[in-house]
Amino acid sequence: MSDTPSQAPGWYYAQGDPPGTQRYWDGSSWQGGPQPVAGAGGAAGGMGAVKAENGDRFVAFLIDFGIYIGLVIVGSILGGIGGAISESLGGIIGLLMLLVYFGYWIYNFIYLQGTTGQTIGKKMRNIKLVDKTSGAPLGMLMVFVRLLVSGIFAIPCYLDHWWILVDENNQRLSDNVLGNHVVPA
Repeated sequence: MSDTPSQAPGWYYAQGDPPGTQRYWDGSSWQGGPQPVAGAGGAAGGMGAVKAENGDRFVAFLIDFGIYIGLVIVGSILGGIGGAISESLGGIIGLLMLLVYFGYWIYNFIYLQGTTGQTIGKKMRNIKLVDKTSGAPLGMLMVFVRLLVSGIFAIPCYLDHWWILVDENNQRLSDNVLGNHVVPA
C-alpha cells in the first residue's frame, strides 16, 4: 500500500522495508520500525511473535526509577538547604518538589508512554508498550488504566511485576488482562 492519507490505519508492508515485515500506519504516518510478520500462531499485525526481553524491561524500569530517585535526592538537598535558612522556605521547596515528582510521573508514565509507547527508560532500551492487536501506542487513558490495574495486581507481593518471569510472552499479569504487550521498538 502507499503512504496516502486515505489509507486506513493498520499493519502493512512499507516499501523499502525488509521482506516478511510490516509496520503500523496510523492514518497519516508510519509508526515505529518494521516488525516481523507472525507465523500461524501469532496475533494480528505480527505482534504475537515479537517480545521484549526481561533484561531490557528491568533495565528500563531501573532507569525510570533512577530518575525519580535522583529527583528525590535533589529535592531533599534543596529542601534541607531551604529549611536551614527558613522553615517556611523549606516547606515551600518541599511542596514545589512534590509537584516536580508528580509532574515527572505524569509526563513519563502517562504522556510519553501513552503517546509513543515509551517511557524514558523504555526509549533508552529500545522497547515500547503497545496494544497487542494493533501494535499502536495505548493512549494516555489506557496507560493510566494499566497503571491502576498493575497497582491492584501488585498488592500481593508485587505479583504483577514477577509475572513476566513465568509468562511465555514476558508479559505482566495486567498486560495479559488488558491486551497490551511490550515489544522491541
